[in-house]
Amino acid sequence: FVDVKVNWAGFDKLEDEKGVIRQVLLLGYRSGFQVWDVEDADNVCDLVSRRDGPVSFMQMLPKPVAAKRSGDKFANNRPLLVVCSDGSLSVGARIQDHSCNGSIPHNNYSGNGSIVSAIVQFYSLRSQSYIHKLNFRSAVYSVRCSSRIVAIALATQIHCFDATTLEREYTILTNPIITASPGSGGVGYGPLAVGPRWLAYSGSPVVGSNCGRVCPQHLMPSASFPGFSSNGSLVAHYAKESSKQLASGIVTLGDIGYKKLSRYLPDSYNSVQSGSPGWKGNGNANGHFLDTDNIGMVIVRDIVSKVVIAQFRAHKSPISALCFDPSGTLLVTASVQGHNINVFKILPGLQGSTSAADVPASHSHLYRLQRGFTNAVIQDISFSDDSNWIMIS
Repeated sequence: FVDVKVNWAGFDKLEDEKGVIRQVLLLGYRSGFQVWDVEDADNVCDLVSRRDGPVSFMQMLPKPVAAKRSGDKFANNRPLLVVCSDGSLSVGARIQDHSCNGSIPHNNYSGNGSIVSAIVQFYSLRSQSYIHKLNFRSAVYSVRCSSRIVAIALATQIHCFDATTLEREYTILTNPIITASPGSGGVGYGPLAVGPRWLAYSGSPVVGSNCGRVCPQHLMPSASFPGFSSNGSLVAHYAKESSKQLASGIVTLGDIGYKKLSRYLPDSYNSVQSGSPGWKGNGNANGHFLDTDNIGMVIVRDIVSKVVIAQFRAHKSPISALCFDPSGTLLVTASVQGHNINVFKILPGLQGSTSAADVPASHSHLYRLQRGFTNAVIQDISFSDDSNWIMIS
């Protein structure tokens, strides 16, 4: 792979048959991929090196939970690596999802007579071969794995597959993903987070759910500023308020000047421009209709029971990234404007309830981390192992 451009790179954790966890570096190229063991900085070694086609992004698949290992169809093949690649097929080509008993009927035409498609393959590091394959008629934007499910996000839906059988269990409809076109660098990321037990995504609120909600006004400072603990916070707040007043007074400068200056407004202001080229601000997102009433909504579901744990509006612009901490109770959210990163604490209802809807989950807004006033594309978020640090890219 000398002089070959890296399409995608990421760190992950590899758990072997003895339960030993090692850190690995995953590298995707236009001609294949590599897996490097980087646990020991003085002894970095190449675990896998293949040249069999372009790779968009990858992720290691954790071992299934103990309760499901008896039905693990791929126990003799683990550890497994999820390898994703995109491409285009001529119109009329038949693509089948081998675990879904038929093709997935969601087309994404590229405009030149072809269909944007994606292939998700599962590679065994034990046998050094592919052992399972899924084909999709539209682009795959991200894949998130846990010991229970493999969640594959398309433009407007998430397919959830059982981690032991790799068979599809259910599908969730979502808000359209706001990102650049597939293959432009945004693939592999998006508003999807999978924790030990819960799954978070951006979508429409579930009607009839009894779970609690965090309203947008809960994210805004009150008139008495009880949440500010320093003069610096007050200064930042007044600076933001002043920018709103400035914007409201310059509309007479004309539409061009307004659009230019509105790029510097805070996340809470309904600006014309967005940090992502895929959001046109007119209800259209990469060719998909965008429900403006549900922009910025986050839904948290229980992976096992499928019930909604919490649903709330985290931002006033579309969600671009979500991430659970290792415990699965802290959720970080970011919008396409990239001004603020919000941290929420999510707790389930009382233990022993007859149903998950008997007692609403409690969730609160812990922090708003300010990145800046200019727009930026936030692609990925990750926690440190002790949940004390957050990294934003």
